[in-house]
Amino acid sequence: MNDQPGAGAELYELFPSVQHTYQRIAEWTGIDVQRIFEEERQPGQEHRQGIGAIRQAAAVLGIADVLAEEYGITPAAVCGLSFGALVGATLAGAVEREDLFTLLMRLREVPPPAADNGPQAVAMLRIPYDTAAADLLADVPDVYLSADLGKVGTGQERMVLLGGYRSALQEFGGGFPAGALHVSDDHGAAFHSPLQQHISDYLEPTLEAMAFHDPRVPVHSCMERKALTTAEEIRDLFRRNPTAPVSVPHMIGGLEDGGTELGLVLGPAAFGTFQNAEFPVVHVESPDHVFEAMTAVYDFGIELPSTEAGVTQ
Repeated sequence: MNDQPGAGAELYELFPSVQHTYQRIAEWTGIDVQRIFEEERQPGQEHRQGIGAIRQAAAVLGIADVLAEEYGITPAAVCGLSFGALVGATLAGAVEREDLFTLLMRLREVPPPAADNGPQAVAMLRIPYDTAAADLLADVPDVYLSADLGKVGTGQERMVLLGGYRSALQEFGGGFPAGALHVSDDHGAAFHSPLQQHISDYLEPTLEAMAFHDPRVPVHSCMERKALTTAEEIRDLFRRNPTAPVSVPHMIGGLEDGGTELGLVLGPAAFGTFQNAEFPVVHVESPDHVFEAMTAVYDFGIELPSTEAGVTQ
């Protein structure tokens, strides 16, 4: 996960704008800044249960503030994968920052699902690039596509993540060569699958109370190849995020459709996710990266005050 302790600390020490961002987040969450930086996830704790999601969102927003306030770099479009989609929508002004952190605090309180059908898990599987994961899973009970991570290796294969009950994933894996399907020991939730409906149900009152706005810039969806431009489309993104599969090709393809010239990946992220994009991408996580982003903006002739894309993960 991209939520390790220390994320954002260097920028916090250097930039007053980042310090202000974190101080506001501490006020909204009741979690002091030092704890946001330092607290580790407890063994067996899911990403949403610890401070990691708050730390990751804080780092992304702090970096965005540095780029905007210190250097005049603001996005002309945003996107994000999974949790990053929610942060991206916030960067686009579709959700108030305080509301985002209220939602993240509610996520920490979600009760576990009923254990009637056994523990959940996530598995990784490589399949031929031209094979549809849905076809593989058509007659497989309790196993779902969680994420399409796109091309890997020489480009002849794609990596997909599957979510389901651990026993069902193990049984499904028995139909492949040894080691082809790897069931993770680190994740006990079948994220982005119908098995996470209890999260959607728990968060619905919070989402119902939230104010959603038309985003200032397009939010490229990670669920379909589409630019989201209305408040209702953003609300739908938030509602479906726990249970709908996500796709890197959809997300990057949408940016390409929009004519993206340069992407900035903000905060702690699996940067390799964007290696197949047709446009250049710069990772911005440390003070040095901020200056690299500035250089890239000028090198590629991007007209300030806006870059052509800001991406989070």
